[in-house]
Amino acid sequence: MDINACLPAGIASGRFSAAGAQREGAPPDTAPFAAFGPVTGHDGSGAPLPPVGPHDFSEAQPVHDVVPSGVSRETARLWLAPHAEAAQFVVRACPGARSAAQSWFASRLCGALGLATPTAFLVHGCSSAFDGTHAPERLYLATTYLPAYRALGQWLETDAAWRVIDGVRGGAGEACKQARAEAHEIGRLMAQRGTNAAQARTDAQAHAAIVKARNDRRTMLCRALPDVYQCALERHYIAALWLGNGNLCDAAMGNIGVWRDKNDLPYIMTVDFSACLGSGGQGEREGDGMTLPRGQAFASSEASRWPGLSGRPDASRISHTSHYGAVIPEGTLTDVTQFRHGEHCAPFARRLGALTPATDGKTVFDEMKDPTGVRALAAEMAYRLGRIGASDILPWAADAHDIAQAFPAGTGNDGSVDEPDSQVHRILSRRDCLVTLLGGTWAAQAWERLYPTRAAAIRAQQSPFLTPERNV
Repeated sequence: MDINACLPAGIASGRFSAAGAQREGAPPDTAPFAAFGPVTGHDGSGAPLPPVGPHDFSEAQPVHDVVPSGVSRETARLWLAPHAEAAQFVVRACPGARSAAQSWFASRLCGALGLATPTAFLVHGCSSAFDGTHAPERLYLATTYLPAYRALGQWLETDAAWRVIDGVRGGAGEACKQARAEAHEIGRLMAQRGTNAAQARTDAQAHAAIVKARNDRRTMLCRALPDVYQCALERHYIAALWLGNGNLCDAAMGNIGVWRDKNDLPYIMTVDFSACLGSGGQGEREGDGMTLPRGQAFASSEASRWPGLSGRPDASRISHTSHYGAVIPEGTLTDVTQFRHGEHCAPFARRLGALTPATDGKTVFDEMKDPTGVRALAAEMAYRLGRIGASDILPWAADAHDIAQAFPAGTGNDGSVDEPDSQVHRILSRRDCLVTLLGGTWAAQAWERLYPTRAAAIRAQQSPFLTPERNV
């Protein structure tokens, strides 16, 4: 079973015209956020996308205790009504309006590919939940709270992941068994070190070595996942190449992970887009001597439990991505050096190295008949990319541009604001480059003929994000 696929009848089929998106945010009493699906296109709700906002969150309250005076953080879990059935949101501080708007835009682009990502929108009026101040001009990125999400690194150590790995023909090898046991032991040692914050801070080099050792074991487990999971990870890796997401997998192997829907079906999910579209990604911070999994915090708000975090990201600690140009050159598919923690992305790119030019179309077509083979995966992604056009994304680019212009720039260098037409041209140029590297339009069309049911499922997953004329 493809973990990112289901029958068309089981997927939200609601249509949403980006051209009709609202530019102005609505306060909570006129925008019932519970009516929007937590993972648009994948949650079975059939709900449309929420307007970008910024929405008024001045009445929102922290789900956990209020931050003590003088202490701030980057992520907060909020709700608009303090009762068990109320919708909850993970709200993230951003360096400024442009960063928040571009993160929102990138999340929409990822969703437009038909890939799972938390439904996102922009909010303001909730600064008191971060640092106790009243700053209504600050803009925040909000996503639906997903308690069933686990960061990839954490998930790889779970029993659920082991059942997948050990379930392959012949079972897991001794090397995988040893890697899992060692990862668990290292995790236990890290938990002990976490109770001694002073020791962890004064021995940062030793702590970094422990983190690396744990991630090395996790990477071995990741490589052992069956092809159906490799395909799911590769989809998000290719999406990251398109969006210039230089922080796809962070130091704790977060930002990408596994979410289980209401039917307990697993989906690979990207949850952090702060380093996309030429924006700088926030540097990872440490709380009590332990590196925080920012991606996990984005979906499940684990970081909101950690004190001592900055509520307004410091621009001096932002690592800017490499040049986000209009051209994606040959060799990019396997070049993990473009990612901040490329060593963690290596398993995602491993099979893509086999995409050598075939001698003839028949060879490509024959290789495509393996539904979980890399040739079929590449053609499928070319199909997804090829269905996205300027009319779908130009309204989002315009929304992001207008919001960045209307709100204060924020701390430090929040980046320049591109004109929407120029930005869309660059995004679509990168799309065309990727389609070529993945086999071209011919491969996408051949894949659709080979897998019509799968293609219909993808169209249903994309439909809430694309203009109606593409949903036929």
